[in-house]
Amino acid sequence: MSSFTTTSSRAVTPLLILGIVVVGSNSFVLSPILTDVAQDFGTTAVVVARVISAYGISTAISALFLAGAIDRYGARRMLCMTATVLTTALLVSAASQSWQVLATAQAFAGVSAGIMLPAIYATATSSASGRQGARALGRVLNGWAISLVAGVPVSAFITEYGGWRWAYVTLAVVAFTALLGFLGCRLPANSSNAQQISPLAALRTPGIPALLLICFGYMSAFYGVYAFLGDHLRLVLGLDAALAGTVVLAYGAGFGFASLGTFLLDRIGPARLFPFSLAAIAMIYLLLIPASQSYAGALCAALVWGIVNHYGLNILVLLLSERHPDARGTILGLHSAVTYTAVFAGPLFMGHLYAVYGFSGISLAASGLALGAMFVSCLAVQSRPRSAEPNAREHR
Repeated sequence: MSSFTTTSSRAVTPLLILGIVVVGSNSFVLSPILTDVAQDFGTTAVVVARVISAYGISTAISALFLAGAIDRYGARRMLCMTATVLTTALLVSAASQSWQVLATAQAFAGVSAGIMLPAIYATATSSASGRQGARALGRVLNGWAISLVAGVPVSAFITEYGGWRWAYVTLAVVAFTALLGFLGCRLPANSSNAQQISPLAALRTPGIPALLLICFGYMSAFYGVYAFLGDHLRLVLGLDAALAGTVVLAYGAGFGFASLGTFLLDRIGPARLFPFSLAAIAMIYLLLIPASQSYAGALCAALVWGIVNHYGLNILVLLLSERHPDARGTILGLHSAVTYTAVFAGPLFMGHLYAVYGFSGISLAASGLALGAMFVSCLAVQSRPRSAEPNAREHR
């Protein structure tokens, strides 16, 4: 990897955060405005919800088959290209006159997100100097917290007073701002040793299958519980949509606050801390059962949930990126593909449990998935990666 100073790394971090903010906000924005969009198109919310499915499946397919282009052409070129496609897709979303057009536009947005997210993660981990990968990645992951705490509420506010189309126009402006930044900022060039390998070849890298299995269980548990937490709180506590939404804000605040402690991951070692992180997540899912019986308890539990999940996601992405430093794009593309498969599978599986056993059932199932991931991490993820100190070697 070409030389990339700490100063320039910090300079590009806001751009990487901005990229995640627009991807994250677009991922979450349709849910709270679903009714408004359906009324505008003269159809039902269930029909318009197919737009979310179109976005999710296209993201997963793109990440699986196209993210390898990051290794071949470099992160900068792919970030510029995907930001261009995303800006266009968001503008078409704003101008769409039917749910079919909106779904098509969001499918293209998903294609861009499937490449942009691995490119952002690869840039963040490869540009970190020495043993600072977790800290650098932690700053960038704050984009997810911002999209939850600010992006979604702001989009809902814009929809309330200006119409849902302006929410997509606003996101398009943010995406275009990120594009201008990517065009004008010096990003690390792709390594001279970069390899464009197939997803199947990447799966043969030691440790990768285990990490992806952990990813599927980890993300299925998260999205399964996240999908039904709001409904559970409204039923049990009689909360309105606004108060239930503050629990999501508490989660986002905790996720962002956790970045202050990511230096500990670098100091102690991500692989060493991974089982403890997964065990803590399993415990949080169990604690959600009694905590969700009161509003204050739900807020506190969501805050802690966000903190612990930040560390879990940070470690997972960092360990994946270190397994094959010269093929980060393909491997992190596999991570995004598995994640968005879990976005589909988690709520589907947990929905059946929720209908029969209620929130306690899905919390127990999520805890079981996290514990299973912890055992896999103990058995199969403690071996040394292909390059034990990839960041240090790349910056010599």
